[in-house]
Amino acid sequence: MVCPKCHSGNVNTTVVSDVKMKNKHGAGYWIFIGWWWELIKFVVFGWIYLIIKLVVGKKKKIVTNQITMAVCQNCGYSWKI
Repeated sequence: MVCPKCHSGNVNTTVVSDVKMKNKHGAGYWIFIGWWWELIKFVVFGWIYLIIKLVVGKKKKIVTNQITMAVCQNCGYSWKI
């Protein structure tokens, strides 16, 4: 394998894990329903709602992708394979 920047053959490849967190609901939910639903729950349940949110937290999904990267040992340039 050859570096596209310096054309050196001294290149190492590694597998990198890319971890991202996604919300349970998408943008459409928050635009049309979520903003007023959260407000109504807060007004009706008040302190109970705050305590539940602090204890339970937000429901998020963790997405892990594995990416193969190449790194030139001469110039330090890295790219996806």
